[in-house]
Amino acid sequence: MDSNQQTKWSQFLSLIVVFFFWGFVAASNDILIPVFKKWFVLSQVQSQLVAWAFYVAYFVGSVIFFIISLKSDILQKFGYKKTLAVGLGLSAFGAFLFVPAASAASFWFFLSALFIVGLGFSVQQIVANPLAIKMGSPRTGAHRLTLAGGINSLGTTIGPILVGIALFGMGDKNESKAPDPNLSKIEIVKNEFTAHKEELSKNIIALKKDTQDDPVKVQEVVSTIEKNIADLDTQVAQIDQNPANAEAQIDAYATKLGEIKQRSSNINYPIEFVKDNLKMVKVPFIVLGIAFILVAIFMLFSKIEDPAKEEEAELEQGTPKFSIFSYPQLYLGMLAIFLYVGVEVSIISNLPALLHTKEFGGVLEHNIAPFVSLYWGSLMIGRWNGSINVFNISKASNLILKFVVPFIAFGIIIVANELSGKDVSSFYIYALWIIAFIIMSFIGGKNAGKTLMIFGIAGVVMMLLGLVYPDKEIAKYFFISGGLFCSIMWPSIFDLAIAGLGKNTGKASSFLVMMILGGGIIPLIQGWLCDFDKTSPEGIMGITWTHFSYIIPIICFIYLAFYGFIAPAILKKQGVEVEESKGGGH
Repeated sequence: MDSNQQTKWSQFLSLIVVFFFWGFVAASNDILIPVFKKWFVLSQVQSQLVAWAFYVAYFVGSVIFFIISLKSDILQKFGYKKTLAVGLGLSAFGAFLFVPAASAASFWFFLSALFIVGLGFSVQQIVANPLAIKMGSPRTGAHRLTLAGGINSLGTTIGPILVGIALFGMGDKNESKAPDPNLSKIEIVKNEFTAHKEELSKNIIALKKDTQDDPVKVQEVVSTIEKNIADLDTQVAQIDQNPANAEAQIDAYATKLGEIKQRSSNINYPIEFVKDNLKMVKVPFIVLGIAFILVAIFMLFSKIEDPAKEEEAELEQGTPKFSIFSYPQLYLGMLAIFLYVGVEVSIISNLPALLHTKEFGGVLEHNIAPFVSLYWGSLMIGRWNGSINVFNISKASNLILKFVVPFIAFGIIIVANELSGKDVSSFYIYALWIIAFIIMSFIGGKNAGKTLMIFGIAGVVMMLLGLVYPDKEIAKYFFISGGLFCSIMWPSIFDLAIAGLGKNTGKASSFLVMMILGGGIIPLIQGWLCDFDKTSPEGIMGITWTHFSYIIPIICFIYLAFYGFIAPAILKKQGVEVEESKGGGH
């Protein structure tokens, strides 16, 4: 390809729509998790099957694609456009399956639909990443992939907000405000009793209008809810009778609240009632399905050209006896990708459960979206910051943009949530974490190994602080900041893992993409730890098991820091010089 060839912007801009969809759906899963957990009466580990179904699909799709490619080069036989359109069509089919899944109120049907969406995405990933690089000069390929990564992150930021609106309507600013810092501890607990009573009361009003289900079953559920409400009223009355004494027994009241909430979460609602509460899930996925089809049609009729065939032919001339174990940077890098995607997904997939605990304020499902948006928006902040490195600008301009661009991204997160009707004034303190991230990005510079090591250590420190910091209104931001420090790990790991592989780079890349499987496995492990709260409500080391479960991200970050430290040493022994990291992200 001509190194002076200009980027085909009209073609490239149509392609990055696909990157937006990947982010939109991946982040929207985190809104679905607490919704499914509530209405299908799932344990935390069962709710994490949502992430499992989506990310295992990437692995299965990559393996199938790899096996077929051993016999026939799919991309050369059918072309990039047609293969990409097939992937979009597959995702559209999966999105439309959300309609019968919601109508049947079947969790396993939902998982199957999500698996098919992910399967289509795996095909799109295999095609779109190299196509973005090849849509112009090889020298600017990384620039295009970085921009595409930024658009992906925009999708992860906006997705939860739009899906949250589709499921719960516009937000209530008074309801989504942070707790009043002037309230005493017992007043906060009393407010949580009242909030849970209001939630249960709404369900009773809706159940009494239910004419579809068996009246006996409906009355049975109503009676169970009324008993829980009576227990809540009893506790509130006791607090009001002697507030001073109640303050001394705050732990006892908090434990009682936890018991009542646990009973509420175990209520099996009538099937037609559940269907009615899930019907709004259909809307965003019908829209997504239509969008997938429109983009697929647009792709088929677009002027996107397949990359020159001689490039693929050249790649096939690699060493016939290629072995993963011949390259320590590769097999260690595969584990790094597995843990990186795993920790990126696990932190946020389990965050709704953490925020739902009494120590973190008992945040309800309809107020989760802003926190999900802030987490995925943190990846956007980091990737937009990292993308500055790919432009050839003066040091002064680079310095200014390194501070300005992250706060522009942060502003987008704030405005988008405000427009959705949520009060996110409590997010302003997160600017401190952004400043810390910017400083660390300067220290890491453009060196992949150093950046990965520093951000891995930062991830460990943030998770530890989230575990021990006494003020839980602040502690949650330590966990959310994991998104900042994950944000530019993908290209750093990729750069180190494929360095020195020469013509085997393509094969190595396919194995690394398979390791996205970590996004389905690590959240299950963390969810399994969360569920110990059911059998051991006293928790561990003075905190709940759900809170303690963030030990899993710590372990992941430790390994990622280790890989950032060891990989450059391995490459140095091989006489390989690592190119500067270009930013971007998965």
